[in-house]
Amino acid sequence: MNSFENWQGLHHLGVTLIELKRFEEALLIYNEILESKPNLYDALVFRGMALQGLEHFDEALIDFERAIAHSSESQYVWYERGVTLFQLGKLPEALSSLDIAIEIQPDYLKALLLQGIVLLEQKKLEPALINFEKIILIKPNYPKAWYEKGLTLHELGQLEDALMCFDKAIQYKPKFDLAWYHKGITLFDLEQLEAALLCFDKAIEVQPNYANAWYEKGCTLWKTEKLEDAIVCFENAVKYNPNLYLAWYQKGLVFLDLGNFESALTSFEKAIEIQPNFPEALCRKAEILYSLGKLEDTIDTFNKVLKLEPRNCQVRNRLGTTLGKSERYGDAIVAFDKVIEIDSQNYAAHCFRGYTLHKLGRNEDAITTLNKAIEINPTYDLAWKIYGSVLQKLERNEEAILFFDKALDLRPDQPNILYDKACCYVALNHIELAIENLKKAININPEEFHQKVKLSSDFRKIRHDMRFQALFLNSF
Repeated sequence: MNSFENWQGLHHLGVTLIELKRFEEALLIYNEILESKPNLYDALVFRGMALQGLEHFDEALIDFERAIAHSSESQYVWYERGVTLFQLGKLPEALSSLDIAIEIQPDYLKALLLQGIVLLEQKKLEPALINFEKIILIKPNYPKAWYEKGLTLHELGQLEDALMCFDKAIQYKPKFDLAWYHKGITLFDLEQLEAALLCFDKAIEVQPNYANAWYEKGCTLWKTEKLEDAIVCFENAVKYNPNLYLAWYQKGLVFLDLGNFESALTSFEKAIEIQPNFPEALCRKAEILYSLGKLEDTIDTFNKVLKLEPRNCQVRNRLGTTLGKSERYGDAIVAFDKVIEIDSQNYAAHCFRGYTLHKLGRNEDAITTLNKAIEINPTYDLAWKIYGSVLQKLERNEEAILFFDKALDLRPDQPNILYDKACCYVALNHIELAIENLKKAININPEEFHQKVKLSSDFRKIRHDMRFQALFLNSF
């Protein structure tokens, strides 16, 4: 056997091993053949295929190119070279190789299919669609072609047509898990949620460890407010693919909806551990930390988001308000100034900056800044409210009431503003109006404002007034 007079027998064994996906054993066979016959065309091609199966794409490419150097007339080697280039992310080169394969054999379906897939990957949707339609004309019962056509139509926004294609793919291959999965996504996009659930269930029935199908089923259940069932799906998704960070993130959102902040935080942190550059998860984590009173951790987390998205004004504003909550007023001003530098019309930044200046006792500067916020957006109730608070602090109570009224016109049910108006009326000795506003505040939120009004030193002056005491008769 040293002369390899019967190398064909080894070659047939190698082909069989590749068909069985036993690529390492096939590689040993072809290494042995090529050691004796270094330029044997078939051995180079099939060793390349074994290397493909082992995902050694650079080495596979070398073998295919060596084979082509000896004989460039086979469509199959050009196709396999195209497959390898596609796997290496070299899409234009892959297309060139596939063009040659199709030129040699115009009805070469595998090459036409991959050519369409490469075009789809390049977002060349109309040419991709032409490819898949060409294949279907040649072989109408080709499920993979119907499936890829469905994906292309989905990308083009033609969802009903995409559904028809997925149905065709399933008709010709009932256990086509990918077709069931993408049919489910298309139905979800059409807001046919119950039908989408059935499709994800079908995909899971075919492939029980299909992590993405579990994930999409969880998203659909979340949208239908079946929160506990959604959590089970996300847990299955990360069981089968622990690195599916979106499943950890969505699981965190469900826990938030359930009011389970600790579990939500754990889920968001797991998503960030897998994908550190995930601004949405970092923002969710920051908001939970803020609600837990962990202000320094919140600040650190917002800063991580801003390293990823330095022009995110919403996050900069949240950083500023958190710095203010931590009484780091100078740093808060810097944060708001940066927002205004990025977007001079950001009324929220002007408003928060005004509030921070107010906290620093710089009330006249605060008024100038709040005027700017209101000039940009006259319907921003928070700016009117804060402006009123600044005027109240300056003991300009009549003016403060006007600003509080404007805030209430824009958003009526704000018990804190009614409380502040009552304080102004007490200072002005308009007791009846003070009582009227306190009564409204208590009616809106009796649980908080009964106690707040009852214990507040703001109303010492009227504490023994019968009208004031009457506010609490029902609470005794």
